[in-house]
Amino acid sequence: MQEIDFLPVQYRQKYARRQWRPWRVAVVTAFAVLLMAAVFGQRDRKRRAETELAAIVPQYDLAVGQNRRLAEIWTQLDAARNTAELLTYLRHPWPRTQLLAALLAPLPEGISLEELRITHETPQGRAVPERRPRAENALEGGQLNTLPPAARDLTRLREEFDKTKTVVLISGTTSDTAALHRYLGELGGTSLFSRAELDSLQSAGNQPAGTLQFRATLVVRPGYGQPGGPTGSKKGAFAQTGHQNK
Repeated sequence: MQEIDFLPVQYRQKYARRQWRPWRVAVVTAFAVLLMAAVFGQRDRKRRAETELAAIVPQYDLAVGQNRRLAEIWTQLDAARNTAELLTYLRHPWPRTQLLAALLAPLPEGISLEELRITHETPQGRAVPERRPRAENALEGGQLNTLPPAARDLTRLREEFDKTKTVVLISGTTSDTAALHRYLGELGGTSLFSRAELDSLQSAGNQPAGTLQFRATLVVRPGYGQPGGPTGSKKGAFAQTGHQNK
């Protein structure tokens, strides 16, 4: 049997609204609880982040200070390296007294030196440096000005001296050609000379019979800081001569 509802429609709507009201309250309450939980959770995460940041900041400042100090040390190291390379290069011309000692130490009794001349020559196959236009020099000067002072001076010295080689020209008399050849061979094997060559050998005028006049050329090895020069201690360079620069 079908029930007949004689109540007006508005009564039925009010009844339905009364039935849904507790659900709405529950939903709003749950939303509010979730919102409060999110707020407190966010505050807690913020507090932890601030605590961690407070612990990291000193370490970060320390790392920044160490990086700054490291950069300063590298700058000082570069400056010291440039200065050391310049000072090393300034020592590259072997002392004249050392060259003289290297020549006289193994000199046999049957050989007399009459003339010794030290000069600079441009190696064969290498062009003699030409005077360049003023504009080109100004351009190079602008590039050099960007270098530290020691590196700038070293570059200029290399430009001037690395294009030449030092040679020693000797002449004298001998009565023993075998001793002369042994003498030049010994000089060519020392640490100061890379080559010793006999240029001429002829009879000497106004000299006792059997006396010969000779001329020889000795090529000096590159010095400290030069391409092909020594890189070790001084002892290796002085081992052959037995003399040190004083």
